[in-house]
Amino acid sequence: MRTATALHVLPVVPTFDQPVEPAPGQIPLPFAGVRPVLPAPIERATTDELGHPLRQRAAHFMQALVEVLSGERAPRQMAAWMAPDVYDQLHARLAARARVPRRVGVGGTARIASVHVSMINDETAEIAGRMVHRGRSRALAVRLELQTSHRGQRAWRCTALVWA
Repeated sequence: MRTATALHVLPVVPTFDQPVEPAPGQIPLPFAGVRPVLPAPIERATTDELGHPLRQRAAHFMQALVEVLSGERAPRQMAAWMAPDVYDQLHARLAARARVPRRVGVGGTARIASVHVSMINDETAEIAGRMVHRGRSRALAVRLELQTSHRGQRAWRCTALVWA
């Protein structure tokens, strides 16, 4: 059996005589004669029943979520906006963080710095946001789905939440 250093691998030399097509899921380098293909999210101003754009509603939701994550707002205020499993995940994470002692320092209110809405379909949106708190930026991502309540009302509800 050969060791890894004893393996002999022949180098593959690419030729650029023909146009180079990128592999699926890859962003190509700018080769001469080839237009770069970059993925771009679909961003459009979808309106709900009240006529407000989803982007504005998503920004309000993200700001409320940022205030919950920073401890400025009670998490129970988000329960109506979230699916039960997502709310339980948020509550468990906040409870675990509450057990860790916090540093006392110059604080400030947490704020949402940017919001990007990407529509998956007419009833599903994924929102990415950046929050700023105590001079640090953190990323948030949520998935909102248009769901019908037990009363027959349609409303956007958070079905997935990730933050770092």
